[in-house]
Amino acid sequence: MRIRKADDKPMVIHTKKKPRLHLHIGKKAAVRKKAENTSVTVKRRKSHPGIRDKMAEFGKSVKVRNQSLKTMAAAGARAGAGHIEGGEEIKESIELAAAATAPAMGIASGAGKLYRRKKAENKQKERRSKAELRKKQGRKDAGQAENSDRSGKNAGNKKRDRNGKKRNGKKDSSSKKRGKGSVNGMVKGRMIDTFLENFRIEREGQKDLITSTKSAAKASALMFAKQAAVALAPFILMVFFVIAVAGIIVAAILAVIYHSPLAIFFPLPDTGYDNPRTVLSEYYRDFNSGITALEEQGYTVTYQNSEDGVPVSNFNDTLMVYMVKYGTGQAAYVMDDEGKKHLKEVFDEMNYYDKSSSRTEIPAGKSLGEVVTTGYCNCSLCCGKWAGGHTASGTVPRADHTLAVDAHSPKVPMGTKIVMNGKTYKVEDTGNFARYGTDFDIYFGSHAAAQAWGKRKVEAFLAEGNENTVEVTVSGTLVHNLTYKDYLELDKLTEEQKDWLESMMGDEMQDSFVAGTGGQAVAELAMTKIGCRYSQDKRYQEGFYDCSSLVQRLYKEAGITLPATASTQGRYCYDNAMIINKKQLKPGDLIFYSYEENGEFRNISHVAIYVGDGKMVHAANPERGVVLDPLRTDSVVFYARPY
Repeated sequence: MRIRKADDKPMVIHTKKKPRLHLHIGKKAAVRKKAENTSVTVKRRKSHPGIRDKMAEFGKSVKVRNQSLKTMAAAGARAGAGHIEGGEEIKESIELAAAATAPAMGIASGAGKLYRRKKAENKQKERRSKAELRKKQGRKDAGQAENSDRSGKNAGNKKRDRNGKKRNGKKDSSSKKRGKGSVNGMVKGRMIDTFLENFRIEREGQKDLITSTKSAAKASALMFAKQAAVALAPFILMVFFVIAVAGIIVAAILAVIYHSPLAIFFPLPDTGYDNPRTVLSEYYRDFNSGITALEEQGYTVTYQNSEDGVPVSNFNDTLMVYMVKYGTGQAAYVMDDEGKKHLKEVFDEMNYYDKSSSRTEIPAGKSLGEVVTTGYCNCSLCCGKWAGGHTASGTVPRADHTLAVDAHSPKVPMGTKIVMNGKTYKVEDTGNFARYGTDFDIYFGSHAAAQAWGKRKVEAFLAEGNENTVEVTVSGTLVHNLTYKDYLELDKLTEEQKDWLESMMGDEMQDSFVAGTGGQAVAELAMTKIGCRYSQDKRYQEGFYDCSSLVQRLYKEAGITLPATASTQGRYCYDNAMIINKKQLKPGDLIFYSYEENGEFRNISHVAIYVGDGKMVHAANPERGVVLDPLRTDSVVFYARPY
């Protein structure tokens, strides 16, 4: 028999004459099997005379020969089926055909061996408790398969006609397929059960192995930890000892610092009392309110210490003197009744004013501060009976040169050279104008020019070339705002306290004390407004600002509420002791200017925001809008930090 492979057709077994395989057996034994494209047909033929005797005589040898032949044929068929398309179907068909014809061909023993081998293997695998249940189910399936096979055979025999006509092959083949499916299902079910059982056993073994490994690792870790603790115990104790000693040292250092004047530079602990800075601010608030009241009454206010015409703030000076005097050996930052009393004593020593005229010595080149000036000429309206004559010193008056002082309360002595508005003047004349609050009367070449000048404040300096010092008479109100250097000259400190004070007032210490980082956000916001338009009518609309609304709105975004106009903002800063010096300027600080006499506080008419690097942002005018300009120091009233 030859087996050929068809490319696109079902598998067909070709013989010499017909694609059918005929097996001749006895009368009542007939099996027909169809597997894929191979059909097995069993025909009943009459046996030849004497065949039964021959089979009875030589049955044993025939069975042996048939057994060997069957085994060899099955092996060959299975081997060949493995190399052709549809081989698995052919192999199953051969096995089923062999099982169906086993009684006639004498090969039942081979099938029995196969069954027994499978049964032995399954018995070995079904020793587990859960596998026993699956085994019973398998037996039940096997019984159903056998019943189905017998039912199929009986149904085929009943439909066979009495004259030996061909049976209904289609139904017969269907019953065989059902029988085959039951057997295959039983085998596959057992294989699956065996795999699951083996997988479960393997997982349980792995789980036991993992548990054992964890236990061993834990025991090893505990053993290692004990050994390490024993070995490292001295080192650990040494480390703890060092840390403890370091902690004691740090605590001791902090205790020393917080009981020294340096405590003011560190975050102060919560003592249940007010902060020294807060208490000192209240003292300055009351003091400045009194000065403002005098100005409103018409008094001319002059400061003992000023810089470029701007009053010098001595807030830090006063605070440091207090810390030096009362911060050694005790906690000076505790503002109980005794602490407040000592702080007020120092404040009164460094901040006071008087309303009577006074005289003070000012070195050459130093600013006299802001002075009040008027204009006059040589006409009868200005000079009366002395019109057209010489000056009180006998010289001929000249424009842009001659100054007059009050005859009874002169600001400076006759002959003193004064620099104002970039011009050098000389005091050559006298008058009677101190009662009007005027310090100097400037001579002009015409009455119209004198009237145009009117009355205005300018900063005055002692010109170079004069004597080393000039005794200046100050009429009105003189504010004594002593610096730490002024206090050192009072000789009220010990040598050790003087050394402390000079160290604490050094530039590095003061820079750290007045860091001013709170205004950085305001400065950054101000830079984003450059290019916006100027308008007083639309000052609260987006994209429009004037000088004071720019300051007010930006500080509001930073969480600080300020008044609405430049003059009221300046007064708020002044009254609340927020004045700073030019060298202390940080981003976000304010610069207040006075360009005219407007009757407002200190005649403030403009305000700008310092943004660092010697520059400021301000709403200049309707033509320029919000711009970035270099810092201007002329006409400055004061600098302030409103936070």
